Amino acid sequence: MQDKAKILFIVDHLQGGGAEKILLDVAINFKKLGHDVTIMPLNPHDIKMHIPENINFLQRHFDKTAYSGKLLRKRNLLKSDIEIINQIIFETQPDLIILSHAFAFCISNYIKGNIWLWMHGEIFKSSRAKTTNPFRWYKEYRRYYLEKKYFIKLFNEKNIITVNQDLEKNYKNLLPDAKILTIYNGIDATSIDQKKLLKYQKVWDCIFVGRLTNEKQAEHTIKAFAKSKKAKSLLIVGDGALKQNLQELCKQLNIENRVEFIGWAENPYPYIQQSKLLILSSASEGYGLVISEALYLDVPVVAYNVSEAISHQLTIANLQKNLVTPQDIDELAAKIDQNLSQEYLPNSGKKLLTNEQMVESFLKLINKDNNF
Repeated sequence: MQDKAKILFIVDHLQGGGAEKILLDVAINFKKLGHDVTIMPLNPHDIKMHIPENINFLQRHFDKTAYSGKLLRKRNLLKSDIEIINQIIFETQPDLIILSHAFAFCISNYIKGNIWLWMHGEIFKSSRAKTTNPFRWYKEYRRYYLEKKYFIKLFNEKNIITVNQDLEKNYKNLLPDAKILTIYNGIDATSIDQKKLLKYQKVWDCIFVGRLTNEKQAEHTIKAFAKSKKAKSLLIVGDGALKQNLQELCKQLNIENRVEFIGWAENPYPYIQQSKLLILSSASEGYGLVISEALYLDVPVVAYNVSEAISHQLTIANLQKNLVTPQDIDELAAKIDQNLSQEYLPNSGKKLLTNEQMVESFLKLINKDNNF
């Protein structure tokens, strides 16, 4: 591998979230190691992430079709957008191109180079929902057929990075001609140490950190909190289209005075530190980086066991007991009470959750002759 490499990241957006945060962490670490780094979002609006000045940050205006709609359907980029992207590639001459984390994948059909598609979560749901309703059965069958067709068309014969071994094994069966490998996410411990509080006290019993969308299922956290016998306060850190609905749910459950919504926070670490327990209730999750962040800050985590990566993180911290059956709100409430009833003893294994190994794995991608 050459001493100084050029890396180009093309990402859907930088509006916040674990996938965007981990991408930026990798980019910053590449830069620290002396490499040239360029980041370009397809959607240049509502940038919430801080981009260091020494990283080449490109804001171009693409048509909305480049970053919206249904991913696994017939999609065609505008000729003018393709020309802009290829011009940037010509100018930057990247040794490695990383596309993240959904709509950016479609670009792979129009560009050439050492290209890797970074999957942060489940793109294609390989199982079909069961139903006895003929109309719903047909609708689900059609969804499955079309998404599988376009998934294979888009990803087969490509280089793919997954963030957990469940995805790797599943997609290897669907994409026999693709090169697929797992690189676990890792936290930037140095950055967290710079942003965390030196002195603090616990203010909230529970905290939820994430986008307020259907996938993250913040309503499960709220309902479990309402059922808990021990939890008295809950902090919701994040923003999204469901915020008003979630606030209304709190009123219906008569807990609005015990639940605080503070919106998006670029630095969530002080809030995590000041909480006794972090709850992750996602319907699906590629990695769940906030788990590692909480564990590094010595805050235990209770999480739905929806991916191998979640089990991987909690096992490192010796918290396998905090894995919860997905969608079981009663069990989630019980785990909340169990954790709030006992003192948490931090595990030294949390150092294994940092990003040194992750960055080293990404650097190997620059060497086209490597074998994984």
